[in-house]
Amino acid sequence: MSSQTRVSMRLSNASLPPVLFWAVLGAGILCFQLYVLGKWVSGPYFVATDPGPDPITHGQQLYFLGLQIALPLLALWMLWHWLIKPWRREGSITTDGRLIAAFSMIFFWDMSMNYSSTALFYNSYFLNRGAWNLGSWPTWYSPNANALPEPLLVCIPGYTALVFSQALFICGLLRKVKARHPQMGFLGVLAFVVIGLTIVDTVIEVLLIRSGIYAYPGAIRAITLFAGERFQLPLTETFFFGGLGIGATALLSFYRDDTGKTWAERGIEQVRMGAKGKQWLRFFAVFGFIHFFFFTLYSLPQIFVSLNTDPFPKGYPSYLENGMCVYGVNEDECPGPGVMMPRPPHKIVPGGLPRRSASDAQ
Repeated sequence: MSSQTRVSMRLSNASLPPVLFWAVLGAGILCFQLYVLGKWVSGPYFVATDPGPDPITHGQQLYFLGLQIALPLLALWMLWHWLIKPWRREGSITTDGRLIAAFSMIFFWDMSMNYSSTALFYNSYFLNRGAWNLGSWPTWYSPNANALPEPLLVCIPGYTALVFSQALFICGLLRKVKARHPQMGFLGVLAFVVIGLTIVDTVIEVLLIRSGIYAYPGAIRAITLFAGERFQLPLTETFFFGGLGIGATALLSFYRDDTGKTWAERGIEQVRMGAKGKQWLRFFAVFGFIHFFFFTLYSLPQIFVSLNTDPFPKGYPSYLENGMCVYGVNEDECPGPGVMMPRPPHKIVPGGLPRRSASDAQ
């Protein structure tokens, strides 16, 4: 190995710099994500989920079309503003650039709450190619999960345009509060971020669910808004997703040292490496921190919640249910108490199984 390609790392003390730990973790997570996505795109299940017999209104069609145009444009603008433009100006990726670049891949975990049991529906009238789970995600458990119609032009850019923007919003608000109350300590900041993002995400998700983009049929009704309705919103979702999942990224962004380094990048000065190498190391460290905490604070708790939900509300249209209720002895029920959980291996049907209309489900 030549001296130009050999990476020499010398530590000033015996401990491992946090940046190395997070960078290795981040690189591993990204490799896993690319493997799953690649297997999905190149495999036989990269097919659209058909909406079934139930129609949507002309107004919804126009609304969905507008979303699929507006969200990608907004996401591209944000990536230009926070990543590309500063990178071109300064010759290196800024801290904000690393944050938004890393967060732009968070969409990968979007469906993870369905890992063991169906709890999330998407509207299959959006442009979709099913989902990158059953058949491409090793150990995936829930049946017919590949029929979940992840909306490609809403879900992927939405995590930048609608989700990362929540972290930016709460950090901007927090800076104003901290300026007026400089005595606020870490616990106060933590409470502000968690409560604030839970509220913000609740407001946003109520609007999105009401518009028919997706639904949370799997919920514990005692802690759910509009419980028992098709537009119900489990507060476990907004707390784990908004307060904790997005909150971890907001805290990482808020707490930086005098040189702009985040918690994940601590110890970078101890690593003997070229400037470009350090840039990549810092990116993977931020990536690892954001994705590790999003998965552990959001995905894992929601996987547990999905195994303990109350009965689904009745009457979901075919374009939301999408043939995903294949539980029970006859494989024709939705998950819930007393409903048998199918065991692997599961039959994978490209495009999903035949589904009932809303009137049939009544």
